[in-house]
Amino acid sequence: MDTLKINYNKEDKSNIIDDKRGKDNNLDNYEDIFDVAIIGGGFAGLSAALLLGRYLRPIIIFDVFKPRSSYIHGYLGYEKSSRNDLIQKAWHDVIQYQSVKRVEDKVKRVEKDVENNLFLITSTKENNMQNQDNSEKRKARAKYLIIATGLQHIKPNIKNFEEYDGNGVWHCPHCDGFEATNKKLVIIASDNKDNKALDYAKVFLGWTKDITLFLQRSNYDNDNAHNNTSQLTDKQRIEARTLDIDIIENDDIVEIVGDPSIKSIKGVITRNNGFYQADVLFYHLKKIIQNEIACQLGCELDEGYLKVNKNQQTSIPNVYAAGDIDTDRHYAILAAASGALAAISIYEELLKDALNRTKIQSHI
Repeated sequence: MDTLKINYNKEDKSNIIDDKRGKDNNLDNYEDIFDVAIIGGGFAGLSAALLLGRYLRPIIIFDVFKPRSSYIHGYLGYEKSSRNDLIQKAWHDVIQYQSVKRVEDKVKRVEKDVENNLFLITSTKENNMQNQDNSEKRKARAKYLIIATGLQHIKPNIKNFEEYDGNGVWHCPHCDGFEATNKKLVIIASDNKDNKALDYAKVFLGWTKDITLFLQRSNYDNDNAHNNTSQLTDKQRIEARTLDIDIIENDDIVEIVGDPSIKSIKGVITRNNGFYQADVLFYHLKKIIQNEIACQLGCELDEGYLKVNKNQQTSIPNVYAAGDIDTDRHYAILAAASGALAAISIYEELLKDALNRTKIQSHI
């Protein structure tokens, strides 16, 4: 496919936003002021970048690509597509627009320049992160910020896990729960103080009633690693029995067994040498919400997630959030939608500002 070239020339003020912005900046210079800085190149960040590129907005998007060998489910038009292939296609779509600048850096810090109403962004190459004193740090400035840093799901430390991850082993019921239809399902969940392991298991009852829930405490929750007292309540135990959900405690899964040639699992082996048949395995362990940048800026949080309004704006003016960082509904198509909404909201603000400047100048 031919690359679409958008002629973005600082001398060619052919739209009201650029015409009213005042002094322009050379987009070829990293030190320029961008309309929007996007932190994160997943579905949310790329969706926002695509629309902002089509709005002719000079933006910079920071991303350190980390391949994930899995498939997308439930995304209209891309059912069972490779996640990596879809992200690469998205990048191809985004960088067609010359007002978009991609930087393969890790953002370390964001500060607010109150006097100029700008965000000052400090980034570095990820391979320099170990030696921060000698690492090359670069800076960029932007009027708006979209935080799309997502979260990290902790994976089980069990033998053969990587062999079947994304092929018989998943973690998101809304994305991949269909794969458990009428099958023998084993779930690994951390028995931590939030008491949500059983709630997670119950989500799958729409696909299968053959569920075995392992309450796995080793290495996943430091608060409970040496605690032999289960966090399940008596009410939850009664509910599990009523729903025929088998619960296994104090016998962690240590290995997955199956046929690697066809990526099909047959069962799991526990620490006490127990064998449990399984057709599919889901895991629900600790998650790390990557909200460090939001915390630096003082964004309001809700159980670690960023609080946003209907336009994806956080509690801090001109700071928006999109994707898994602002919701516990971790679903690719929802992340893309929230990124698009953030982009539309920012464009409307930029346009409103330009229109207000036009009205002011007309009265001078």
